[in-house]
Amino acid sequence: MLSIIVSWKNRVELGRSLRSLLAAAAAFEGEVIIVNFDGDAATLAGLAEGAEGLRIVHVAGQPQFNKSAANNIGAFHARFPWLFFCDCDILLEPEVLRGLFEQVSAGPQFFGTLEGVKETVVNSIQNNHIVSFGYELFIRTADGRSLRIVDSEEDASDGSRNAPGLLLTSKKNFESINGYNARLVGWGWEDQDMISRHTLGAGLTRKFFGKALHISHDDTERTKHYPIANRWESRDKMFRQALANYDAGDFMGTYSGDITSYSFYS
Repeated sequence: MLSIIVSWKNRVELGRSLRSLLAAAAAFEGEVIIVNFDGDAATLAGLAEGAEGLRIVHVAGQPQFNKSAANNIGAFHARFPWLFFCDCDILLEPEVLRGLFEQVSAGPQFFGTLEGVKETVVNSIQNNHIVSFGYELFIRTADGRSLRIVDSEEDASDGSRNAPGLLLTSKKNFESINGYNARLVGWGWEDQDMISRHTLGAGLTRKFFGKALHISHDDTERTKHYPIANRWESRDKMFRQALANYDAGDFMGTYSGDITSYSFYS
């Protein structure tokens, strides 16, 4: 019924998270697909040793990580009509995914994300005087559609934050906006862009349910495979590009092109 899609490149946290992801998929008689975007295959094999119900897709020759392209390739290999995109460092309980699925599957006009995550290590980003940071984004288009995003970084007091990248959608709705936009290269806005295009492009309504644990790590791990190491600079550049796309009425991703232009094998 459901495919969990995880993009990966040399992140050892997968060794801790994989069993929980497999258990969540098993509750739906589903599958977990790991898209190895030019990571070390031997390392991945070691992390996944003994895992049942797991499918691995390898994308070679890509020194620059592109999460959106990896997610699109994972969606192409999905056997089921529902897609849950998840990071490799998430500890997910089956009942949380079940609750989100019940919200989203209530009608074809819905997609959804988790309400948030909690860090396994409080103040993992090592804030000093600023202990909480967030923002609110509002966009309205000429055809009357509107988008409101409330996002927050990790709260240093309790380790909680939003989780826009943990997204559940039907494959039909995914394909209606041509998947993720791999033209947005970097860290920090590809997830919000997917929410924006589901809302402003496809006219869908976002649902929220449940929380998961995020295996804490520093910013070096977060951005080391991207062209811009500073996450604030990377996100700002991607947001400006995405906003220009929306202003031009462009709400389409790159799914159809990615599944033909990238070389991959399983």
